[in-house]
Amino acid sequence: MLAIQAFLLTTCLHVFAQSNPYSTSYKMSEPRSFGIFYAEYNPHVRHQDSFGSSTNTNFHGVSVGFSYFVPVLGRLGFDAGVKGQYLFRNEKKGTTKYKDNMFSATIPVDVLYDIRVSDGFAIDPFAGLYGRINFTAKNIEETGNIRNSLNMFSKDQSKFYGYDTYDRFQFGWQAGVNFRISNMVTIGGAYWMDLNDVGKDTNLHGFNVMLGANF
Repeated sequence: MLAIQAFLLTTCLHVFAQSNPYSTSYKMSEPRSFGIFYAEYNPHVRHQDSFGSSTNTNFHGVSVGFSYFVPVLGRLGFDAGVKGQYLFRNEKKGTTKYKDNMFSATIPVDVLYDIRVSDGFAIDPFAGLYGRINFTAKNIEETGNIRNSLNMFSKDQSKFYGYDTYDRFQFGWQAGVNFRISNMVTIGGAYWMDLNDVGKDTNLHGFNVMLGANF
């Protein structure tokens, strides 16, 4: 019995020494680069101030893209990439249907800290800036058989119908955290907000929910 107890105690001490970061025998895995191909769901809000009142409109979004992390100072480094985004809403009020959509490309650049919990699990908090280039944007209203489609970048239509056009470029900030599992899959989330208006007195802010494959 004493021999068994001694064996178990020795085993426990050995395991603790291997996993204890303050132990001289503890070995932390070396920082390394990694990439992620991912898809996102992007629920967000279009906030508009007009005539002293505020209006919030809920939108959806989907994105696909990739990012790549490069360590610079130990486990601290830069994570950058690009993603295509489709932002949209379909809503019905009374007899009128509202359909808004915008297709964009977003380039995020983040500072990321790679926390290796174990060989098969890592926590990666990050924060940074992004730029978004808007290629197309439409606002569609349908009432019965009447359909009115507005190109939000058309100056001719904006003068004729009396609405404000969208800008082609936005920039903003984001912050979040990713969880890398078995060096194969990453899940994560972030909050983001534009720092300039997409249209007159109109800006966007929301969340990213991400699922990715590591490479």
